[in-house]
Amino acid sequence: MDKILKWLNDQHWYIIAILTITAVIFWTHGCESQVISLIDPTQKVNRSELQVEIEYVAGIARTRVEDLDKQDEIKQALFEALTVVSQGGQVNAMGLLNLAATIGAISFGLNRNQRLKKLSS
Repeated sequence: MDKILKWLNDQHWYIIAILTITAVIFWTHGCESQVISLIDPTQKVNRSELQVEIEYVAGIARTRVEDLDKQDEIKQALFEALTVVSQGGQVNAMGLLNLAATIGAISFGLNRNQRLKKLSS
């Protein structure tokens, strides 16, 4: 027993080095690299899960940009309808009809969207 303890005492740096190298090899080979999730900061995700999250967030961003584009188109259509109404200082019947139809269509669409959001909640 004394021989074993003496040998361990003489070789303790080699033993520590072998154990450390073994632990590093297992850690680098066996453990996936992970980062904090974009969607849920309480979770960690690996590379493939992060790619899925990036695509999801990019899809949401595209949808919101399209929504902004639609809102800008509606504003432009209303502006054009108002300019047709106010041209020449006279009330244009077709311009008024166009304006009323545009406002009605917008309000119908907004009301429908609100009802759908309430139903899906």
